Amino acid sequence: MSTRSALLWAFSGMILGSILVTAALSSFAFRRAMQAEIAQNLEFSASVVKERVDTFLFTQAEDMRVWRMLQVMQDIRVGDVDKRISNTLSALRAGQQNTYAALLCADRNGRIIAASDPALIGTAMLPIDHWKSLSGTKLNDISIARMKQAEGGMVALRTTIPDAFGHGVIGNLFVLVKWGAIEDLLDNAVRGGPRSLLLLGADGGVLGASSPLRDRLPPHLRLQQWRVPATGTTSYVHDGSAFGYGPLLVGAAASAGDAQFNRLGWHFLMVEPTSVAFLPVWNLLWGMLLLLLSTLMLGVWIASRLAGKIAQPIVNLTEFTRRFRRGNEALPDVPVTTMTEVAELFGAYVAMIEALARSREHLVRAGKLAVVGEMAAVMAHEIRTPLSIVRSSAQLLMRQPSHGEKERELIGFILTETERLNRLVTMLLECARPKPPDFRPHDLHSIIDSVLNLVASRAATAGVTIERDLDAQAVMFNCDRDQMMQVLLNLVLNALEMVQRGGKIAVSTWLEPGALWLSVADDGPGVPVPIREHIFDPFFTRRQGGIGLGLTVVQQIVHAHGGDIEVTDSPWAGAAFNVRFDTNFDR
Repeated sequence: MSTRSALLWAFSGMILGSILVTAALSSFAFRRAMQAEIAQNLEFSASVVKERVDTFLFTQAEDMRVWRMLQVMQDIRVGDVDKRISNTLSALRAGQQNTYAALLCADRNGRIIAASDPALIGTAMLPIDHWKSLSGTKLNDISIARMKQAEGGMVALRTTIPDAFGHGVIGNLFVLVKWGAIEDLLDNAVRGGPRSLLLLGADGGVLGASSPLRDRLPPHLRLQQWRVPATGTTSYVHDGSAFGYGPLLVGAAASAGDAQFNRLGWHFLMVEPTSVAFLPVWNLLWGMLLLLLSTLMLGVWIASRLAGKIAQPIVNLTEFTRRFRRGNEALPDVPVTTMTEVAELFGAYVAMIEALARSREHLVRAGKLAVVGEMAAVMAHEIRTPLSIVRSSAQLLMRQPSHGEKERELIGFILTETERLNRLVTMLLECARPKPPDFRPHDLHSIIDSVLNLVASRAATAGVTIERDLDAQAVMFNCDRDQMMQVLLNLVLNALEMVQRGGKIAVSTWLEPGALWLSVADDGPGVPVPIREHIFDPFFTRRQGGIGLGLTVVQQIVHAHGGDIEVTDSPWAGAAFNVRFDTNFDR
């Protein structure tokens, strides 16, 4: 496959894929946004209907509270012989015939004494179970129940009639509200739209619905599997096969009640078929597919032209690489191209070749340095033997009593310088061939105390205070005791060299999850940030007369113990060398 064909297929696939992904993501995002918006609207609508029904029932209960206090209600004592109560109930119902099926007064034995319908007088009150109290701070002793036995269904409201001349009650007032009045509230809420309303009881049974969903309800339908909130509102998608629908978008609200009006336990479900709710999403998807075809045709034409422009510079780059592989030491000329990106590619290729050449030079230098290190180790071994002979000879000469003061001074110079050379040789050996640690459990605090006791006299002479800030409990650390003492000794001695008289040094330890920390901090001049990355390099020193190998050895020992060391600022603006070891210790 040629470069032009590969680019053409790549561009076409990229355009097609990007459009498909964009269309899918847009449709998905739009569907989610629309679902959230519609669901929120359904929740709000269900909540509004709930408020209307609650307000309707509260109004009836409030009217009953007023009616039972009428003076005429006391005629129940004499059996309403003059029909005053019945006439009053008939007058009250006459203004609300679409709402009230009947208004009744019954004595304490349940016999109807007065009624808006004379045919009911003298009969026994229909047995009604499951009365639910609506009592709140204002609606005293008012209860509600659903009467399914009655034609079309009714809602019965009951309250007691108090004795105006004594204590207790003399009967009960009943208001039978037509169920159709509540269904009218449901119908008005969804009139002229694709939505429907369901009214559920506390047990999940369907009490009613808006038209035309009301005609689809099977008898004694219970929707116990549908999610309804205990309080407030919620929304979700549910299968609507129970009503002959597909998936339904549901917004639910619970009759919560308040301090004056107890909740009924009813739930209001505003439902809308997803096929209707998401119709704009499908319209958008078809529009995007049409746009996809148009864009794809345009993209293929553009890709064909663009592939030709890109393919030629790629061919030039291939020839450029071939010429370089022929063995020319000098880099060939960069091919001329009008495309900025391809020109940058040529430049990056040349820069990469130059970087490879520099890397090769660095590797050669590193190999030479390694050889020099090996030679240094050999020379150190060879130098140590004559140094020991010179030192022993000087010590013997120092014991001769015949030497004068001048001769003893010269012998002292020999001893001092051989000792310094011996230390230098020792450090060279430690850097070239570090001794493997002998890991054994040791108390790190005991090691610190030993080191601080060794430098105590030197610190006192220099007028420097050394503080201990150690972890409260002993830390058993698996380490090489001698090497760990060397680490601490080098760090403390370096700090003593850097601080002024009257300064202070702090040695601290603390534990963190998975790590042990050791720190040596001072109030000296600190380590400038630009040289911190070189502070552990061999032969790098800031002290006059220093060798520059102490911190290198410290770093090697710390790494051999599986730790890390870094230099930061101390709390007193000096230097702080912090050593971190992993969890190979016990408490």
